[in-house]
Amino acid sequence: MGIITLVSSFVAKEGYTFQFTGPAPECADCPFRRVCVDKLKPGHVYRVVKVLGIKNKCRLTGSVTTVEVEEVPAKTAVPSRLAVEGMVIRFSKVQCDRRDCPYYSICRQKLLPETAKVKIVGVGKKINCPRGLPLREVDVLVID
Repeated sequence: MGIITLVSSFVAKEGYTFQFTGPAPECADCPFRRVCVDKLKPGHVYRVVKVLGIKNKCRLTGSVTTVEVEEVPAKTAVPSRLAVEGMVIRFSKVQCDRRDCPYYSICRQKLLPETAKVKIVGVGKKINCPRGLPLREVDVLVID
């Protein structure tokens, strides 16, 4: 069973994936805060698995819809020496400005914070980094 929460009605569709960055100031005294933002952890990545369809007004987005979400791993790159399934590491995004690189979106994964404590839950292929960095694709979960 996933987590029941609220998301903007604009994005309330199965498969929508997002990083929760924390509540906005407008959420402080909202009557829906407990179900909307209090169940989610800042920095963690979630995917909508079911749209429950109940809509409510929201001061921030205009309308929110009740959905079920699950936490999901994000694909990123880490130094090869750290790419061990089950390992917990202090993750930092690869510092790179080569936007033309085919691995740029993995190395600079938008769904992850710049730094975080993560658990490696899957190890993928070696990355052929044009800068010569020894990197490997991994799936990670942000942990507290």
